[in-house]
Amino acid sequence: MKKIVYILLILIVSVSCGTQRQLRKAFVGEPVAKMEANFGQPTTVIEQKGEKIYIFEKTEKLESTEIGQGQLTLDPIITPKVTKTERYYFTVKNGTIVKTRFEEEYER
Repeated sequence: MKKIVYILLILIVSVSCGTQRQLRKAFVGEPVAKMEANFGQPTTVIEQKGEKIYIFEKTEKLESTEIGQGQLTLDPIITPKVTKTERYYFTVKNGTIVKTRFEEEYER
């Protein structure tokens, strides 16, 4: 069980790092209009030290599913139902995006 948790943790970290890199390449140095065209209206806007932090949230419900083991077993392994929340943070200074951040959260 611990091995599965470690493998999932490594997978999530590697995938989220890739997403952060893609966000940085696509949006850093671009105007706010490009961000709003892709994500719509922000969920929250926070102002601090002359910068604005735009926060966008996407929530998705993931249903439980059976994990195939490649053989017939009496006790199937079933994943729990979870709610996946993706948060995108964009730091904007003088109308230009200067920093991006991405978070994923899973809640049972």
